[in-house]
Amino acid sequence: MTTTTMAVDVPASITSPFDYKDILRRLQQKGRSLFGPHFKLHKPDLPIIVPIVAWMLRDDVVASQCRIDLNKGIFLGGDIGTGKTQLMQLMRCIVYSPYEYAVHSCPKIALDFGKSGTQTIMRYSYDCLSKNSSIQAVCCFDDLGKEINTKHYGTSCNIMQQILLARYELFVQHGIITHVTSALNTLQLEEKYGTGIRSRFREMFNRITFPANTADKRKNYLQ
Repeated sequence: MTTTTMAVDVPASITSPFDYKDILRRLQQKGRSLFGPHFKLHKPDLPIIVPIVAWMLRDDVVASQCRIDLNKGIFLGGDIGTGKTQLMQLMRCIVYSPYEYAVHSCPKIALDFGKSGTQTIMRYSYDCLSKNSSIQAVCCFDDLGKEINTKHYGTSCNIMQQILLARYELFVQHGIITHVTSALNTLQLEEKYGTGIRSRFREMFNRITFPANTADKRKNYLQ
């Protein structure tokens, strides 16, 4: 049997009823089974990974230490190749019910609007309150900003803007959680989705961002 070597360790300053070292070890093993043997968790990414793990475990002790509000979702920012998508996919392995979620591609949602029109907005927002919905109430929207404006029978729509505005209402009224990954910075988000989006995002999300100097992990996979 091959022994898996952990690439990261937990800072001594973190105190928790959970064994984070073991959790990270198991996440790395699961990541290799999901994404391939090249996958590993990197020590410089711990300030990003640990707060998200705390959110998924509903660990209020570490969440408080990391200044994470468990009543808000995760907005995971960072340049292309930093591992945002894989990280949010991986975290589904440890998230507690009823906070389980699926990861939905924003570019694909835009294409869905071209086929189904405004029903796409309902599907990823208000319909989530229905017991018969095919979409879980908690959603993670991946690659926010990479979608294009699409048309349905001549009607153009900034589809993710409309979905996020609707989910903001659901958050305020029902506490429905949304997660997002995006390579856009704050100014780019405002330019694409409107000036009112910044204040809504502050209410909805814990913003966690990979540093600008984070290596492109895809390049490392090809070496």
